[in-house]
Amino acid sequence: MALPASFKQFGFVSAANVRPARGLMLSLEGPRDTGKTEFSLSAPGPGVVLCLDRGFDAVLDNAEPPPTRRDDFGFKVIKVPKLTSATQDEFKQYWVDYRKSLYAALDNTDARTIVMDGDSDSWELQRLAAFGKLAQVPPHLYSEANAARRALYARCYDSRKIVIGTSKVKKEYVDKVDDRGKPVIGESGRPEQIWTGDYERQGFRDQTYVWNVELRTLYNEEKQRHGVRVLACKANMAMRGMEFWGDECNFESVMAALYPNVEREEWGF
Repeated sequence: MALPASFKQFGFVSAANVRPARGLMLSLEGPRDTGKTEFSLSAPGPGVVLCLDRGFDAVLDNAEPPPTRRDDFGFKVIKVPKLTSATQDEFKQYWVDYRKSLYAALDNTDARTIVMDGDSDSWELQRLAAFGKLAQVPPHLYSEANAARRALYARCYDSRKIVIGTSKVKKEYVDKVDDRGKPVIGESGRPEQIWTGDYERQGFRDQTYVWNVELRTLYNEEKQRHGVRVLACKANMAMRGMEFWGDECNFESVMAALYPNVEREEWGF
């Protein structure tokens, strides 16, 4: 049954049109060469990839790409200079260009998926634009940069597109303790640290609230196959820790498991 004309006059729409496209914020983190970009290219197209992570070109050199790789993704490479080879003003311009390209992609009605290939790198670029350096910046100066970052993620969320942010990881360390549970102090006068055996995502720290789904890419050298592990899924936390390997390591298979009530057509396939 159609809605009365008076409803439309005041901006009310039917339930089917409240959410015309299913949006998704997906974080994809992992060590280098574990398939972050390749997994992203299995998402619904047409899509665009903003490349800040210089490791993407190895994917394009793959002579035998997986059958799930889409061929309707466009790429834009933003070659940001190294820290020691550019001024703060130059970094500011690179940041403005990156943000402008991202927002243009989010506004593009033809684009179903947006991939920020190097989301952790884009946070580094934003900090270089704001401070001209990455270290020894007083915490109180981060208020404006943090607010701008949250606004960027909000803009991504509001686009109602599938937005994938890939991030590098670093080893996670904790203080080493003695038999009494007290920190072991090293020669530097600081507590010694040991690797927990796990990794943590690089980039903007206050971003866990942003992502609907958080995945970590994996690679099994013995079996020479890629996989992903579910770190979090707000809609289905029972799936935390589940892994998808080989032919199941792609966007459609993972979403079918995490969102069993969502038809593949809703994602854009």
